[in-house]
Amino acid sequence: MFDLKTAVTNIAEKWKYKMEEITPGIFRMDVALKMKDDSWRYQFVYIWIIAGRHFGKDVVYMNSRCGEYNPNLNHYKIIKESGYGTYAQVTITTDKRADGSPCETVIVQAVQPVELTNETILNEVIYDVAYNADIIEESYFGGDNN
Repeated sequence: MFDLKTAVTNIAEKWKYKMEEITPGIFRMDVALKMKDDSWRYQFVYIWIIAGRHFGKDVVYMNSRCGEYNPNLNHYKIIKESGYGTYAQVTITTDKRADGSPCETVIVQAVQPVELTNETILNEVIYDVAYNADIIEESYFGGDNN
């Protein structure tokens, strides 16, 4: 049986990522990304299980915010950029601003069936989500905001 809490805790400890359980069963991991100039950037990835999402089967769902959607974004370039994801995809989701008002947000997400997941795969998927979200955030939303 796959234990998400154990898996994300082990991944965080292995890579020295900050990780917290923000509500029961929902984890926020601060993934460290080493840049070409040897500097570091960090990207939050949210991780939880959604029961029955994939043809009635449970999945590990992960996402990372890039920035608030607006119609002036270069959609073509963002879609081209999303082609670098191995496990991840770019989408737009209903969200809330810090003040609680509604908005739509560009995110990078991944959905991994629990029955096909182990800690090694989860580690790769989390990094893929973080890396791709960070690139889109930097390129189209002005920097490291999420």
